[in-house]
Amino acid sequence: MKQLASLLWAEMVKEHRHSFHSKMVYFSLLIWPAIMFVTAYYSFAPFRLGADSPLARFLSPEQLPLFLLTGYLGYIFFWCLVQSAWQMSFEREAGTMEMIFISPVNRLAFLYGRSLSSLVEGGWLFFCFTLLALLFVGGVHLSGWWAVPLAFVVLLGSAIVWGGFLSVLFLFSRDSSFLYTVLDEPMLIFSGVRLPPMAYPLWAKAISFCFPLTYALQLVRGLLMEGASLASLLPELALLVGVLLVLVMATVLLLKKAERHMKETGNMVMY
Repeated sequence: MKQLASLLWAEMVKEHRHSFHSKMVYFSLLIWPAIMFVTAYYSFAPFRLGADSPLARFLSPEQLPLFLLTGYLGYIFFWCLVQSAWQMSFEREAGTMEMIFISPVNRLAFLYGRSLSSLVEGGWLFFCFTLLALLFVGGVHLSGWWAVPLAFVVLLGSAIVWGGFLSVLFLFSRDSSFLYTVLDEPMLIFSGVRLPPMAYPLWAKAISFCFPLTYALQLVRGLLMEGASLASLLPELALLVGVLLVLVMATVLLLKKAERHMKETGNMVMY
């Protein structure tokens, strides 16, 4: 346990020194979330948003700002992990990963520790922005006092598991830029960040359910926007837990296979 805590702290310090090396970084983290939200909100302005609009079948127009806020909050959580996983490929090219993998450190602890540190560093400013924006946005219907903490835990746990899985994919891939393109933009489009997944055609729904962010956002919006009880959300929660368990098992299997490949060939690139 002490070794795990030391590893988590070391990764957080390293990530902070690597990513937050100037005041402009903090400035961009304050401005960028606001620009993203305003851009998404006013992209709906040219369209009819009344009670007779096509969107009203899936979402109340009064809840659109809150819908976008929760969507982008979840996206930022997951986007931070995609960025962190992509950076691991550069560390592999620099030779840092080989030094870590020949050490006796726990591999899974390293992967999930890196995910946690990147999430804390990258997500806290947008989380604060969202809390402040909620004070001026209507449509909030909490399930109870526990709704906000549970929603945060759902996003946090889902993002960490997703980040660990991506770290393994990016670490042992020859072309990490291709994976970044495939995993980042489709997640923004199809995961229900800006539109409800039920409004998509069947082929787009199939893509949306490949991302754990889709399940996490359904739970978060049920807790914060619909006032759903915990009992009514249990099936969706069980589905999310099942998806995350599959990702954890896939992470472990890929990591073991990649380590075996590295020992046999001396090369970290597996595919």
